[in-house]
Amino acid sequence: MGCASSDSASTSGARVAQVTVRDFHISAPKHLKAGTVRLSIHNKGPDVHELILIRANGPLPLRADGTTVDEDAVEPATAGALEPEQPNSVSFLTVHLTPGHYEFICNMAGHYLGGMRSELIVE
Repeated sequence: MGCASSDSASTSGARVAQVTVRDFHISAPKHLKAGTVRLSIHNKGPDVHELILIRANGPLPLRADGTTVDEDAVEPATAGALEPEQPNSVSFLTVHLTPGHYEFICNMAGHYLGGMRSELIVE
């Protein structure tokens, strides 16, 4: 598991990775080296989106509503989370990643099931 800050923490020496979110799509790196990474997240969608990075191998558990990921169940594996951001905004999230498989998701109602996720492999 990694740890995150919403980004006033020390970012000196952190590599920067670009992430773009828009309706039902996340464009993000597929591979990163382990260590501290500063994610620059641009919401290009017309709607509010959030971004959660979860260390995962396989499907994520859903809540009883069947449309959103159970954030309580995945919380121990959550490397970082960015609260919902407005359209056309840029936000930053600093995470410390250890080797493994991760998944970027937007967990707004129906977005994850609509395909708003992207796999990341940290080496």
